[in-house]
Amino acid sequence: MNSNMVSRWTVVIAAGLMSMVGTSTAFAQARARSRPLHVRFVGTFQPFDEKTAGDLHTLTVSYDKAQWLFRVTRVNVIGGGTDPGTMLLNRIFPPRLSLGGPPALLDSLKNPENMGKQFTLEGLLYVTNKRFQVSSMKGEPEGGQQ
Repeated sequence: MNSNMVSRWTVVIAAGLMSMVGTSTAFAQARARSRPLHVRFVGTFQPFDEKTAGDLHTLTVSYDKAQWLFRVTRVNVIGGGTDPGTMLLNRIFPPRLSLGGPPALLDSLKNPENMGKQFTLEGLLYVTNKRFQVSSMKGEPEGGQQ
């Protein structure tokens, strides 16, 4: 084999290896994005209003045929997430989430007295499906801070 042929094979092999590494990296990134994130949202529930549904840091959330606005004051990705909370909100587009979880936990959201009160919701966020599986929910007392 002459040196010209060897250098061609070297280029072909190197290109093949680089494409395999690039493909596996892209696959790993896509898989990581599809995994749920353990997230804590802090904010207030408001009655749904079409005009304010697109406001900054506001999510339209639905549960069991009910729909509200959730004004997010803080978002934390728990357990090694690489997304800062504000970046995570940008990934939820359009800004709509379907809530899931134990009815004993989520049915209290239907109480109109809870509108305007601060809540902390924690659970698994499936960004690609726009679904938030709530595992814990805590209402804050009047004027309470966390």
